[in-house]
Amino acid sequence: MISSSGIEVTLNNAGLWKKFNSPMEMILTKKIGRKMFPNLEYSVDGLNPTAMYEIYLHMERMDEHKYRFTDNKWDDYARGDPITSIQKIKHKSGGQTGMFWMDGPISFEQIRLTNNPETEKKDHICLQSMHKWRPVVTIRKLENGDENSDFDEEFRIENVWFMAVTMYQNQAVKNLKVENNKFASGFRETGNHKPVNSTRGIKRTASETFPTPPSSTSPPSKKNSNGHSPIAQNFPNPAHFDFSMMGTAHQYWMNPYQNMWNYGYNMGQPMVQPVVNQWNMQNMGQSKNMSHEQQGNPNSRIVPEFYGLSNF
Repeated sequence: MISSSGIEVTLNNAGLWKKFNSPMEMILTKKIGRKMFPNLEYSVDGLNPTAMYEIYLHMERMDEHKYRFTDNKWDDYARGDPITSIQKIKHKSGGQTGMFWMDGPISFEQIRLTNNPETEKKDHICLQSMHKWRPVVTIRKLENGDENSDFDEEFRIENVWFMAVTMYQNQAVKNLKVENNKFASGFRETGNHKPVNSTRGIKRTASETFPTPPSSTSPPSKKNSNGHSPIAQNFPNPAHFDFSMMGTAHQYWMNPYQNMWNYGYNMGQPMVQPVVNQWNMQNMGQSKNMSHEQQGNPNSRIVPEFYGLSNF
């Protein structure tokens, strides 16, 4: 569209809009708003290259009717809701020279449509559902760097309008959107999902990832009067004890004051421990990395150090 001042505004993706022979439908959502598809991307020509401009977008009610979709078509069946005030959204680039605006596409893809009249969110435009709307571009020339609405020029692209809805009424419109919107691949029959027989990792159960120690090698768990498990006294021969299970970062750590496996899936399972006898008792005294208050504390997270392990 060309104005009397010689400024021309065109819609870059007009061909995509023309694919929708039935009235275009745009979804409104109350909480977070819904981005438009197709979005609005314009080109501008005829501006003064050195002058400063701002560009705005707003939605305009096209008539006084409210519509409904019946028998696969839209009918005006009632008087429209009261027209609300216009919300002009300034382009995020702010004030720029005419050369800047003419140099590239002007996209309003950040615009979100909502039916929440109390929204105060930036870039949200509140519309009434089941009414006709069309986008309007406003070019405002800045005089000495200041806004001046006397220089506003409005542009409406022919045949670019839509019906605001809270859910798609025309299945053909929905199918066209799914087909052309790259972000809607999950709604297509083929989609962009990997084939079912694609090579993937083998799932393992929790018991396979963290195997429970064999019960045959684990002493029975006993509770003392205060509810904690005392250190077990009947241990297997240390010559056959597998110390590789102790301190393994990815499987278990040993708490000798609870006689328990302490890690994820195996928490609370009894475990084998080294023999505590007169031979090594002197080497398993108070741990260097535990304070006096932590000695014998079943909830301590510090693993005691054992001095006699190198002798086995």
